[in-house]
Amino acid sequence: MFRSMPMAPAARPFDLDALEFSVVRGMLTARLLTSVGRSAVEALAPAPDHAEAVERLAATKELAARFAERTELPLAGAIDVRSWLGAFFDGEHVLQAKDLADLKRLLRAAERCRVWFAAATPALQRFAARVPDLTDLVGELELLVDDRGEVLDSASPKLALLRARIEQARLAVDTAMAGVLANAELRKYLQSPEPSWRHGRPLLQVKAEFRGRVHGVLHDRSASGATLFVEPEAVVDAANRLSDELAAEHREINVVLADAARHLRRAGEEIGLGIEFVAAADLLQAKAKLIQTEGFVVPELVVDGALRLVDARHPLLLQRAADLVPLTISLGDPHRLLVVTGPNTGGKTVVLKTVGLLALMAISGVPIPAAAGASVPFFTAVQVDIGDEQAIAQNLSTFSSHVQRISRCLHHASPACLVLLDELGAGTDPEEGGVLGYAVLESLVAAGAFAVVTTHIGRLKDFAYQNQGAENGSMAFDGVSLHPLYRLELGIPGNSHALDIASRVGMPASVVARARQLLGVRDHTLDHLIERVQVARRDAEADRRRTLDLSRAAEQQRLQLGERMADAVRKEAWLQEEADGVIETELRKVQEALAEPLAALASAPGQHGERARTLKKVVEGLLKQSALHRRRMAFCHGLKKGDQVFLPRWRRVCVAHKVDKVREMVTVDYGNVKVEVPFEDVSWLQPLGG
Repeated sequence: MFRSMPMAPAARPFDLDALEFSVVRGMLTARLLTSVGRSAVEALAPAPDHAEAVERLAATKELAARFAERTELPLAGAIDVRSWLGAFFDGEHVLQAKDLADLKRLLRAAERCRVWFAAATPALQRFAARVPDLTDLVGELELLVDDRGEVLDSASPKLALLRARIEQARLAVDTAMAGVLANAELRKYLQSPEPSWRHGRPLLQVKAEFRGRVHGVLHDRSASGATLFVEPEAVVDAANRLSDELAAEHREINVVLADAARHLRRAGEEIGLGIEFVAAADLLQAKAKLIQTEGFVVPELVVDGALRLVDARHPLLLQRAADLVPLTISLGDPHRLLVVTGPNTGGKTVVLKTVGLLALMAISGVPIPAAAGASVPFFTAVQVDIGDEQAIAQNLSTFSSHVQRISRCLHHASPACLVLLDELGAGTDPEEGGVLGYAVLESLVAAGAFAVVTTHIGRLKDFAYQNQGAENGSMAFDGVSLHPLYRLELGIPGNSHALDIASRVGMPASVVARARQLLGVRDHTLDHLIERVQVARRDAEADRRRTLDLSRAAEQQRLQLGERMADAVRKEAWLQEEADGVIETELRKVQEALAEPLAALASAPGQHGERARTLKKVVEGLLKQSALHRRRMAFCHGLKKGDQVFLPRWRRVCVAHKVDKVREMVTVDYGNVKVEVPFEDVSWLQPLGG
């Protein structure tokens, strides 16, 4: 599940480049927690089948929901080891202790993530289903090295014994050196009373002029020659023993590393799966962050359904433009082909790239920047002809390279293919380009492919009116300000407004005037009609948005009113309970005040005793009839061992140990003592008015 899958054969790298899929990879790379995840991002591509794509999106959505609960994946500390791991398995790299430490940290992160996913939701459990249990392997590595790359005493019994002997040998060296330095006469000949360690040997820093006064082995001298480094004779034997023990330790460490290398080679498959899992998990959390922090959504990935995008944005423009006009488009319900016309610089190419890139994101399992409710068919191919690249190496002109790419698009065209063609019919004679483009559109409709095509060729504007499978669209243009509005409007073709735009962007007025003169007088009825329809649509859209805003405001007011009503009901309940509490409190005060006098009178003979007993029963009856009493009895009769109760008399929370429903008594743990209290002295922890 977590492996990065290769792209389906029909979706070629050229199309990824043309649609700027690198922008998506860049967004994900910026959100990675480890360097291990880079390989998964680089390998990210459309899923091989619909089920795989749906699983990727489901796992991403569920992880984003977990992130909303302020939880994080335990990926901290993972270090990429693949720079040496391949050579190690090929026998071309000698394993070092630092390598083991890095591998341990990586596999430890993998195991922690595996456990984390196993306790999560079903889609996340399936995501981690293929990774093996790495507990034993991580445990073995924990015994071998620490995180800094130091081999531990626990790596082998012999190593622990050697290190104990090393400590003893080092202590013997220190003792011998201390004995030498205890000689006050000798200290006069030293540059420093502190010994210096060089090449594993303990040395005295002797002044050069007193070399003959200090007996020992000369090891080195300072750059100036003023200081000689001498190992005193009294320390040589102890230092030799220390050197021998250190050499034995080094040999034992090599044995430990060799044993570890043999074991790791046997566990190669587990290690590989663990590394791939960490990379995939890092990619998954990066995708989930797009939902959590950027407001991206998980689209519905459909088979034989329509493509619907509402308020979609191109990720690259999302980073650059604060006033970006979102795109709303629908294909396949019922028209699968959209012919987009309109002015230059109006945003036609952005429409193509937005549709194509978001489709690639969806079938790759990546959330998309659009409003909720988006749906994208599972495309087996996304074929593109965008741009004016000339195949110089193949000796092709602009038109020829366009034709080659269009031919490739037609070859792959099918009901599960998305085709995006920019400026169809351009680059050659307008008449021939128009008829060729018309034939291309017929071929796309016949193949049942999803397609968005931009053009300036007038003949192609008529295509949608003559074919049921196609629809016209245009980029809105403000005829008053002569500025493009960058909004796609469906149902009507658009004008190029070439002369208007040329005038606006700086073409000399005389040139534009001459162009209009050469254009001559032509029937502008259709142009005016289209413009009036566009204005009417814009006005209708503005009215629709105003109505929607009013509806949202009304709905918000309704919700606020509902909340106020709920608050009023809660407050009424609180006030009623508080009133019941006041009544019960006063009745208890009366009961307590009358308890002693009534007890004395109850034993009196005659009518006085009878009246006292009757009064006591009346007070008790009033208490038992109160609303709080009935709630308390219901609460206490529902108690079980281990439930928490509140004792108002002592203002203390206790745990119920035993409940006697016949005697209406509950035994609670009051500190270290078990205390039996009547139901009357028990309350719940959080009453409504609390």
